[in-house]
Amino acid sequence: MKNVTKQQVFSVVLLIGVVVCLLIYMLVFTKYNDATAALKTSNAALKTEVDSMKEYYDNMEVYRTKVKEMVADIEERTEDYPGDAREEDVIMMARDMSAVALMNFDKINVESPKVLLNIPEETVKGANIEGLDQPIDFVERKATYSNQTTYGNLKSAVEKVYDSPYRIGISSIAYRKESETNNFVQGTIDVCFYSINGMGKEYTAPEMPVYFGGATDLFGALPYSSDGEAADTAVAEGGEAAE
Repeated sequence: MKNVTKQQVFSVVLLIGVVVCLLIYMLVFTKYNDATAALKTSNAALKTEVDSMKEYYDNMEVYRTKVKEMVADIEERTEDYPGDAREEDVIMMARDMSAVALMNFDKINVESPKVLLNIPEETVKGANIEGLDQPIDFVERKATYSNQTTYGNLKSAVEKVYDSPYRIGISSIAYRKESETNNFVQGTIDVCFYSINGMGKEYTAPEMPVYFGGATDLFGALPYSSDGEAADTAVAEGGEAAE
């Protein structure tokens, strides 16, 4: 059996100790190195966030002023939009057209409301605008007026639509001449009523006393002139054909 000297044992023990120390050092070094890298990354992210917050803080008054301006702009742009558009509004639009033009309505079709744009509740609440905490819908409701009239009266009716206080627009006009023996035209006007739901606006029904009072018959016949053609004359405000 080979003899082992004390010096050899000491060398082996010393070597094992060095290896253990190296292993411990490497493990601790790696752990703290990873922690340092993570801390640097976190600090970099925090610095970016702090810089961003500092920018907001430094420009707080500017942002507040801009927000007030934008809120005022929103209120101004939406001021004329009603809270809803209902069948009563469609009927009164026909009555208004009849007040300035001779039109024989044979049918009025009212479509269901269609949402053109929705702003969800979380977006509205996130904007933190006083008085707004519900989802907002921009709504279109189309009405089709089928009628018989003349070209001159049709122009008067179109002018009345665009003069209306409602937020409306004409999406389509389609007419054809009825006969070579008169100046009647038969067709439809598609009118779109626009409204906004969710901004706290209550629906206001139109005043209808004149209509219910028995003025011009909405579905009455066109008056004829002496030559058998429709009188191409606007209806006076009281509902009678102008002399």
